[in-house]
Amino acid sequence: MARKVINRRVRYESEYAASKKEGHAFFPYAMFHDVVVNLLIVLLIVVMAVVWHATAGPINAHHPFGENGLLGPLYETKANPAVVQTEPRPEWYFLFLFELLRIFKEPWQLLFATIIIPTILMIMLMVWPFLDTGRDRRLSRRPGGVAIGLAVPAVLIALTIAGGKAPGAAGAALTGQPAFDKLQAATYIQQAGCTTCHNFGGGGGNIGPPLDKGAVAGGFNNDLGKITTQIENGGGIMPAFKGKLPESQITAMAEFIHGLGTGTPPAQ
Repeated sequence: MARKVINRRVRYESEYAASKKEGHAFFPYAMFHDVVVNLLIVLLIVVMAVVWHATAGPINAHHPFGENGLLGPLYETKANPAVVQTEPRPEWYFLFLFELLRIFKEPWQLLFATIIIPTILMIMLMVWPFLDTGRDRRLSRRPGGVAIGLAVPAVLIALTIAGGKAPGAAGAALTGQPAFDKLQAATYIQQAGCTTCHNFGGGGGNIGPPLDKGAVAGGFNNDLGKITTQIENGGGIMPAFKGKLPESQITAMAEFIHGLGTGTPPAQ
């Protein structure tokens, strides 16, 4: 066994010496290749963005989400001046940080979630090659590095999943009633911005009347036809969604609100 270890070490040192003598230094050769490749990737992204914006159709009454271009439709609707509150949510690659902000609730703790913890992870990523200087490449002989290497992505994945399921996500915890929250209409309601004005039980604004028990205020008496008409035509500061959303979505949203009043989820 000792002879095998010695032979492997001698072979490694001889190959390393030959590579060091005949190979190229990292700077400037490898760095130059990395710079060229990175520039090409950035150029490709810029070209794709220009092509997408130039070929995607406009947003209008006939195409509320834009027309498909070579690289897909426009992904935003026009700004709605009636929405005075927003519930910003990060992109998926920042959901882990979003979940950290939910874990650390006190203001003085936010420093840990936003700066200290991410900074520690980045520093560990950069300095670990200088701390772990052992020559043995077998994973069984490097338990510390293997543990850290597996723990960091595992924590990030767990936080990302938790952040994606956090209350306020599209269709998640809208009413606090799983039978309603799992319906597609819950997603439609949040995408339309209804939660900025109305409370559905699991959260939302307080500008408009609460809808956690259906539309019972203002003479609506949880009437399905009146609910549908209100969503279509709006009124006051509430925008009209007719022509902006498909009729099937408006119907599903109205039936969802009506179902909150009756206590029976609609069949969708």
